[in-house]
Amino acid sequence: MAARLFILALAAVALATAEPTCAPGTYVNNTCFHSPVSYRQIPNSTFEECCVYCQQDTACLGFVLNDESCNLKNAAMGTGAQDNKCQSVSNIRAPSTTTTATPPTGAKNVLFLVADDMRPSLGSYGHKASVTPNMNRLAAEGLQFQHAYVQFAYCAPSRNSFMSGRRPDATKTWNFLDHFRETDVGANWTALPEHFKDNGYLTTGCGKLFHPGVPPNFDEPRSWSQTAPDGTPWPFVNDHGETGRNACPEKCCGSNDTAHYCLWDLQGNATLEDMVNNNEAKNRLITAVRNYKATGQPFFVGQGYHRPHLPWIIPKQFYDAIPEELVAEAKHKAWPSDRPDLHFHDCAEMSHAYWNDQGQGVPLTEGEYFVSHQAEIRRAYYAAISYIDSLIGELLQVLEDEGVAGDTIVSITGDHGWHLGEYDMWCKMSNLELGTRTPLIIRAPFMTNSTGKTTAALAELVDLYPTLSDLAGLSLPDKDHGGEYLGGQSLKPVFENPGTQVKAASLSQFPRCWQNNTHHPHGDKVGDEKNHTNSWESMSDCHWTERTGFDYMGYKMRTADYSVVHWVVWDQQTLRPLWNQTVGYELYDHHGDDGMAPAAFDDFEVENLAYESEHQELLQQQLTLLHAEVAKWFTPNPPLKP
Repeated sequence: MAARLFILALAAVALATAEPTCAPGTYVNNTCFHSPVSYRQIPNSTFEECCVYCQQDTACLGFVLNDESCNLKNAAMGTGAQDNKCQSVSNIRAPSTTTTATPPTGAKNVLFLVADDMRPSLGSYGHKASVTPNMNRLAAEGLQFQHAYVQFAYCAPSRNSFMSGRRPDATKTWNFLDHFRETDVGANWTALPEHFKDNGYLTTGCGKLFHPGVPPNFDEPRSWSQTAPDGTPWPFVNDHGETGRNACPEKCCGSNDTAHYCLWDLQGNATLEDMVNNNEAKNRLITAVRNYKATGQPFFVGQGYHRPHLPWIIPKQFYDAIPEELVAEAKHKAWPSDRPDLHFHDCAEMSHAYWNDQGQGVPLTEGEYFVSHQAEIRRAYYAAISYIDSLIGELLQVLEDEGVAGDTIVSITGDHGWHLGEYDMWCKMSNLELGTRTPLIIRAPFMTNSTGKTTAALAELVDLYPTLSDLAGLSLPDKDHGGEYLGGQSLKPVFENPGTQVKAASLSQFPRCWQNNTHHPHGDKVGDEKNHTNSWESMSDCHWTERTGFDYMGYKMRTADYSVVHWVVWDQQTLRPLWNQTVGYELYDHHGDDGMAPAAFDDFEVENLAYESEHQELLQQQLTLLHAEVAKWFTPNPPLKP
């Protein structure tokens, strides 16, 4: 039987409330998945049965029926035109849902901002090179968390965590193949923006908030209002790419490393993707604000910035505005010999093939331009942050101009940190402070005790859900109404008293794999991990490996004074760590770490104390606490994929 392909873009709400159907006459030609692989196979299936399997599985975007075998496809496998043998279901958006709930009296608005790959290299954190007047101003008017941590230092798993309010061990999302909306995971969970929508808010968003494709359709229609106040369609917007022409006469305005950064002279109608998304967010914010003033309906507006994720495509003036003499190289450039080699990761994002044909790790060399020109590359990264700061300023100005700043909570964070040459690493993808720590600034003008303050209180991005809800005046959903397995804690007490602590520890985690790309939609990628990796220092970050194929998991716990990492064998059946099968320990002293540059970036986690005899009692104490904290968040697993 010829292969037949069908793409289903039905939203999760419709799947939960309507009988699955594959009505004839809804198919169009010339769309296929790029990858021949599938994530689930069901033998002996009819067309109708296969269609139902796909529609009932929220991970499924389409299916191929091949010789009576039903092959389900997910977002990671890509779609595109191929030939007339392929057919697909037209995009079908679920009917718009109308919010009938009445917001609580005095409910506050929320402007929710996230920047991709942004570590705390901001002026308000003591960093002198980045020009960030708008975020500095927000810190001067709000509360800045000096020790805020992500639960996973990679885009999709981190966003699945804080946008759902659950930890990675609950979302079962540790890479780009899964998402929290999967059947038997969180299909019925209430996500962060969805919670506000369920409480009568107008919710809308632009850019990179949920990771594209995981969950499907940016969690529409569940999380986002599908119509504007005037009744016109209002789908989530995430534009990609640049428009117009770079007016520089030379490529990237003379950048010496165009593989990683490109400077633009924006003349005429040329725009960059973050400018396009920010302009749409600005227009939607104006609409939401004026609707609030006219009707009293509060709003939740989100904007996600693609920069400073690579490549750093930015307007030239932000690079020029950073004095070259202010940009220092990394203080510690080499990977220390006293920490486990599997923690090291020479990331493919920097386009460096770090394996050889025997699968052995290849260290960075002075022959790599970005390694031998650290200051220049760092300057480009800081310029990307400055560029994003300017766009943030446009949204903050709307609140001022419209007179609603006093009624609006503004939250700014990144989805994880980034290494800029420290320890020979140029990426996130680690359990070190540089990978897991992110800026977090929240301005709640009505919480006057927090105005212009910094706090040493530990914070996690999974805390955003309960914290924003609490500050806005919303109760959390209970476990029977979408609130099951919420993993954070409200930080509102810290706004009342910035000197207080609400939690003893923060948790992060990251896997390592011998194999990778086994489920990548396009096979091996140039400069990416290969399947023949066989040295500790060149292990993959597992981003295209099924979660049942992970080899190791590293769990990190950060307390006020220490950080500890336990690297263990991963149980591929139970999807849990095997604490008694250790492959490495790390223990670092953070006494005196106030979160301010340059010391917070350079002077801690330099010496691993885990293997020193005088620190064994401390190590065991920290490990006991780590294991107990991690055990709090284990949840039932979905059925293993066949």
